[in-house]
Amino acid sequence: MSDLVHFEDLAQLDGGDLKAVFGQVDDLDILDALAGSSPHMRHQILTKLPHASAARLEAEIVGRGPVGILPAQAAQRNLVEVLCRLSRGGQVAFDDPADLMVA
Repeated sequence: MSDLVHFEDLAQLDGGDLKAVFGQVDDLDILDALAGSSPHMRHQILTKLPHASAARLEAEIVGRGPVGILPAQAAQRNLVEVLCRLSRGGQVAFDDPADLMVA
């Protein structure tokens, strides 16, 4: 995983690429990652999903209640790792900054 890629970078993806990342991650990790993000970041990500999916996720986040910082950070790292893996495999349109650096 690149140390240069952060959870907030998910907001750069289009809906299809975001769905591809989410499809590789456990639903509880998605909920924890989103619950541990700022309302602005959560909104940026959820608006890229179909309305029904976004509404379902938002309802599940509210229903679960608060998430601790460590589980939220672990879930966010997991999403970033998946993003980097899919990016390296050409499955999502995201350029990992570490792959662009020249030694």
